Amino acid sequence: MSTTTYAAGVYSPASHPALSPADELAFETSQVLAKPFVAVQRRGGGIVVEGAPHHAWGSLADGVGFAEWRWDGATLEARTDRFGFRPLFYWEHGEGVAVAASLLKLVELGAPTELDDAALAVFLRIGFFLAEDTPFRAVRVLPPGGRLTWRDGVLEVTGGYPAVRHSDVPRDDAIDAYIAVVRDAVRRSLPARDGCAIPLSGGRDSRHILLELHAAGAPPDVCITLRNYPPRGGRDLAVAPELARAVGVPHVVLDEDPSRVRAELRKNLATHLCADEHAWFVPLADYVRGRWGTIYDGLAGDVLSAGHRLDAHRLEHMRTRRLAPLAALLCDEGHVRFLPRKQARRFSHALAIERLVAELERHVEAPNPVGSFFFWNRTRREVALVPFGLLDGAARVVTPFLDGAVYDFVSSLPAHLFLDRRFHTDAIRRAHPRFAHIPFDSELTGPGPSLPAADVRRHYRRLLREIAEYAIALPDPRLVRRGLLLARTAYWMMRGDFSDAPGMVIALYLMQLERIARWRD
Repeated sequence: MSTTTYAAGVYSPASHPALSPADELAFETSQVLAKPFVAVQRRGGGIVVEGAPHHAWGSLADGVGFAEWRWDGATLEARTDRFGFRPLFYWEHGEGVAVAASLLKLVELGAPTELDDAALAVFLRIGFFLAEDTPFRAVRVLPPGGRLTWRDGVLEVTGGYPAVRHSDVPRDDAIDAYIAVVRDAVRRSLPARDGCAIPLSGGRDSRHILLELHAAGAPPDVCITLRNYPPRGGRDLAVAPELARAVGVPHVVLDEDPSRVRAELRKNLATHLCADEHAWFVPLADYVRGRWGTIYDGLAGDVLSAGHRLDAHRLEHMRTRRLAPLAALLCDEGHVRFLPRKQARRFSHALAIERLVAELERHVEAPNPVGSFFFWNRTRREVALVPFGLLDGAARVVTPFLDGAVYDFVSSLPAHLFLDRRFHTDAIRRAHPRFAHIPFDSELTGPGPSLPAADVRRHYRRLLREIAEYAIALPDPRLVRRGLLLARTAYWMMRGDFSDAPGMVIALYLMQLERIARWRD
């Protein structure tokens, strides 16, 4: 999946010989199943061990991204760092347990594929899984600060969200302190001499990191911006090239894979069937692999300091513990329309609300309870699957906003500081006044540069055609109403109205999930 390296310009997946979606998926599946694992089980008076007795990613001192397991001949111990953003999956079975870096690896080893109804009821409405949930009831993720211990057939799992202190700092002082703590985090993470790249958007997180690297005299080798699939606008492309030019760094634009279905299927595997987003990052993973030793990622910056997903209405619901109405506000029922009636009752709205309320309750005492909920769920369980899923193994990924000192400070600040969503913007412009004239994407009017209308129609026609082909090839689908899906596809094709077409990727996800659930059989 590689092409000629561009110092700057445009890279297009269409410029290299493409595998068919089926061949591509077979290759991606083989990569996923090659992920490390360990399985221990008492059998016949002894203990049988399969896989790698010891495996680690980084060290505990590295902070975010660390995970490890170790078998010493009597005890299996697995653990994650305080954030648990790198997922370790485990499955307890009989008198044994298996731990793996891949959910699919556990399925291959024999983990039951009975679906977790409550977890999927939530996922289908909000697009990510909560806490330690996965699509399968038998498979779980280690919690933040997780520690798994198995000895003599007994499994114990501990961990959870760390305690957060409350601080009351005037806004100007908080901004100054935030500037200082982020600057220190970036300078302690300066890359080695093996090359460095930054995926650059029109937003705040990647800009902040870029400007701090520039100020430290260690600019990246390249800035990379993705040309997103419709209906996402092109505001990144209206801002990122100007910003890269201002700091004197080459800028590369990546085109998307022309087969959205191929990108979605690959993304679903790389993210362990735990994300409804990120297909647009597939070309980034292909492009950076083996080219640069370090990639900076702005993971968590928006939810910690930009008020992402925070508004006064949601905050008031949290403070007054009106959690069921808040859960209902978070749910989008549009993604369940292709479910058969039996499955719609199974993955019901009421079940989703019940599961959401239980998770929301764990965050009500946080200084920013809305931010805490989204940080520990959407950011940890979905957004983190870009650096610790799609980009895993491509390069060393550095996440300055998850530096311990940055998190400890920002998570302690009260929610009202972020309600106007200006905190991070004002911090960047105060820290780097020389670049304050360059707008952020949210300050632009209109969608920014976009594909010609004919190209947008071509994209949706191919997307719908390939999803229909995938549906027809799936024998006896039970998680989607294939007749409705094909009828809606024909209707949209005939009318040329594709406004609802993006929601079809959830139907594709459900069909792929069903294939995997039947896979071992």
